[in-house]
Amino acid sequence: FTPELSMEIQHGIGADVCFAFDELTSLAEPYDYHVEALERTHRWAERSVNRFRELQTEHQDRPYQALFGVLQGANVESLRRETATFMKSQDFDGYGIGGAIEKSQLYDIVRWTTEILPADKPKHLLGIGEPDDIFAGVAAGIDTFDCVSPTRVARNGAVYTYDGRY
Repeated sequence: FTPELSMEIQHGIGADVCFAFDELTSLAEPYDYHVEALERTHRWAERSVNRFRELQTEHQDRPYQALFGVLQGANVESLRRETATFMKSQDFDGYGIGGAIEKSQLYDIVRWTTEILPADKPKHLLGIGEPDDIFAGVAAGIDTFDCVSPTRVARNGAVYTYDGRY
């Protein structure tokens, strides 16, 4: 699986928003691994942009598709700021903030990146876990979200209400 193939698949199925190929790490990984994964994600981002823009040029008759870069860096402020600076320099339509995030640090981690990213481009928080994460994300500058938690909770016989999980 390559960044180029990922772009071809997303472009081919007609996704409205496509995401650059990235490496998701876990909080259990050591710092040095997060550094390596971030460097790899940046190389893959460049390859993703190049292939995606080629596909758009080759298929100008198709509806426009947006390409978002994915910011990684776990809970490490310097890595999050580094990836925000790098991704800002690329030809992305928007940004997905993802990766290993300690829930208690969600607001700070998102803020570290949104302070650097262009104000006029959308920011998407990938894979949030709970409804209160939406509020933390919006407060830190997030525009859109995705989350499997409500579906997972519902499959187990529960729902979210104004008063919390029931």
